[in-house]
Amino acid sequence: MTYPADNLAPIHPGAFLRDELEALGLSARKFGAHIHVPHNAITGILNGRRSVSAQMAIRLGKAFGTTPQYWMNLQMIYDLKEARTRMSDDGLEFASYIAA
Repeated sequence: MTYPADNLAPIHPGAFLRDELEALGLSARKFGAHIHVPHNAITGILNGRRSVSAQMAIRLGKAFGTTPQYWMNLQMIYDLKEARTRMSDDGLEFASYIAA
């Protein structure tokens, strides 16, 4: 399988979250309780089955001293790479409205 643009596979934000939690020695349950969300919301993200919502990005940003935009950008990059990987080149065979 080839990946567009940078030839790197999409990385779900859950992989970044997992790294943070492991570095702090926190379980999904303990972290979920800390940021006032159910632990299955955290495990869903960790396992790549759930996206980072805007509200979750705000919580993650506050918990880790980052911006919510950081987490939203991770999710957006993942979503775009996933979409492009699944999209056939035939679906993009049309002329641009912008002159080259």
